[in-house]
Amino acid sequence: MKDDPRTLTIDIGGTGIKMVVLDAEGEPLTERMRELTPHPAHPEPVLAVITAMVERIAVPFDRVSAGFPGVVVRGVVRTAPNLDTPAWAGFEFQATLEARLQKPVRVINDADLQGYGVITGRGVELTLTLGTGLGAALYSDGHLVPNLELGHHPFGDGFTYEQRIADKVADTLSDEAFQARVLEMLEQLQPILNYDRLFLGGGNAKRLDPRALPDNVTLFDNVAGMEGGIRLWADNFAEA
Repeated sequence: MKDDPRTLTIDIGGTGIKMVVLDAEGEPLTERMRELTPHPAHPEPVLAVITAMVERIAVPFDRVSAGFPGVVVRGVVRTAPNLDTPAWAGFEFQATLEARLQKPVRVINDADLQGYGVITGRGVELTLTLGTGLGAALYSDGHLVPNLELGHHPFGDGFTYEQRIADKVADTLSDEAFQARVLEMLEQLQPILNYDRLFLGGGNAKRLDPRALPDNVTLFDNVAGMEGGIRLWADNFAEA
């Protein structure tokens, strides 16, 4: 791999598939592309959309970082709750994508990838993405604790965080009610994880008033999260 590799970063979500090519400093070399996630979102249709998008990229790239909405262990999908777990479980996504694109590939959970793009690398940091589901990623001094899946933990009244925060419920709430629920979630998480900093992203983060958030909470957008595709290659967890 050359000293200044270009990284194609792919973010696969329950609603859309996004990608951008970044230089070694994290600057975009292409416009961010987005296509709707196919339904049913089985492996072959998703791969077909990714391949078609890559064919439209006009600049060369050296490696690929992909974020997937589920548990991924050493490039193999274990769960895909917002796509179709039975269709994806056991699928060797990393190896398959390498064969399709003929480039080195790393695949991890989508929230884990986005968190890499915004964390400072100091202390305990938590990233939450508010979208189709609730993504969560935890880091200690810049190193990832992979596949946290915090969204499936209990969050009152017999529901999980994801069941009370994700799109299907969030769309029924006013901005004020949604923000109150997010603040309730943060109040519960802080004494459990004792994070130094929390980063909030995802499509529904724009509904939050930053002035109402605790001092150690920062909002980020999807473009910043895509820069995680570079840091992924600097952290050696994927080869552990």
